[in-house]
Amino acid sequence: MSDDNPCVGICEIDESGYCVGCGRSADEIFGNTDSDSGTGDAALAALKPLPGESAQASD
Repeated sequence: MSDDNPCVGICEIDESGYCVGCGRSADEIFGNTDSDSGTGDAALAALKPLPGESAQASD
């Protein structure tokens, strides 16, 4: 654990939505998990294909 991270290794979100160990909300711990911003698509586009796979993903 880094000095900047308040995590104490007890990661359990209680019924109020806060971690029992560090007291942060799930949003604070995991960040914004809503992929509507498109950042997930940009991250996927930056990935390189494995050897033997085509560069274009098929849908």
